[in-house]
Amino acid sequence: MHKLKELLDNSAIRKCISLLSTDVLVRGANFLLIPVFLHLMTKNDFGVYGYLYNFAMSCSLILNLGYHVALPKLYVQTSEDKQSNSSMLFTLTTLLFSFVCSVFLLFYLTDLDFKFFNIVNKGENAQFDYTTYRPYLFVATASMIFSNFLTYYFISSKKIKNIQFFNLIRLFLCNGTAILILYLSKDTDTVMLRLCCTYLSELLLCILFFGGVIRKMRAVFCSNYVAKALKIGLPICSVALINTFINFGDKQFVMMYCGNETMGAYNLATTLATIPLIVFQSFNFVWLPDFLAEKDLATLNRKTNRNAKLVFLVLLGVSLVVWIGTYFLLLLGVFPQNYKEIISFLPILLLSQIFASMILYYFNSFTYFEKTYIPMIVSIASAALSYVLYSVLGKAFGVMGIATALTAINLLVATSYMLLSKRYIKRARQFL
Repeated sequence: MHKLKELLDNSAIRKCISLLSTDVLVRGANFLLIPVFLHLMTKNDFGVYGYLYNFAMSCSLILNLGYHVALPKLYVQTSEDKQSNSSMLFTLTTLLFSFVCSVFLLFYLTDLDFKFFNIVNKGENAQFDYTTYRPYLFVATASMIFSNFLTYYFISSKKIKNIQFFNLIRLFLCNGTAILILYLSKDTDTVMLRLCCTYLSELLLCILFFGGVIRKMRAVFCSNYVAKALKIGLPICSVALINTFINFGDKQFVMMYCGNETMGAYNLATTLATIPLIVFQSFNFVWLPDFLAEKDLATLNRKTNRNAKLVFLVLLGVSLVVWIGTYFLLLLGVFPQNYKEIISFLPILLLSQIFASMILYYFNSFTYFEKTYIPMIVSIASAALSYVLYSVLGKAFGVMGIATALTAINLLVATSYMLLSKRYIKRARQFL
């Protein structure tokens, strides 16, 4: 009882419970809509959509200039000076918008994206017309970048209710529009319709919510904040680019070796496997600002070790519930029977997402000590290894081999981050 009381007295845990009660439920409602999309889309289309969605997500993580790390750090540093804070927001927003527009224009004029998708379409198992989806993929990537920026602005400013409100509207507007259009449309390309409806709605929502951020800005562009943001963020971009080999590479090899329909099953499994990651993100939303603001390294070390054990055990329990729940959903016919193959590799993917959560957890330490180049070094080694494992195990064991390779890589990276995090905290305490 004493340990339970001590746990509930933890401010980060209390805030997390508050956020979990709304944010996870709102975001979790998306999972309640999975059966709807499974019945409105063919397995082939669900696979192509999942592949394109993950491609857009990977691009958004590369092109966001690492602002999910730089923005919280700079916001904490400027929070006591209103003018500096407003100038910082203006500078970072302007830089991000200009950069994204420039990259999109470059790709649109040079057709570099076509060269990438031609690799997939050379395979015998995967075939789809990228030209049809191209404009909507651009919209989806932009929407993901700016919704991510908004989310981390709300986190940095500790506006938890804004995150909840944003996610609530996004749930009903984006999914509601997509479901309605898919239901009313017959004999149409469901991949194109879902991409169009979902991300045009989300981009419009981002524009509306950005009004609140703009009101906090002061139109003063400061090159000093550009330098600081890029110093923190560019290594993160490099890490995201390298990690694409790991986090998108598995989908790429599933498409090439197994085809669209198997990708449909893999997409469902990876979607369900993100549930533990979503639970962790809700904790991290409230943990990160407190973590970055903590000055006492002994306290920081104690809290980091205690919360790591708690996070791992909670996510393990959540994963078990997801696996058992999926079995019964297939048994009851909520999920179509042609997806029953996911039961075999879903536990492996759930484990991979637990390790992915621990990677993000220990990544906070590199942000704290401004050592964001360290993950880049770890990522280079793990990306090279992932390409070999995906290729070898994918050819030999198909989707099971690819899922196992992903889990092994995430375990390796999580262990490396944990050891390096402990080392930096120990070294910093020795110099006090």
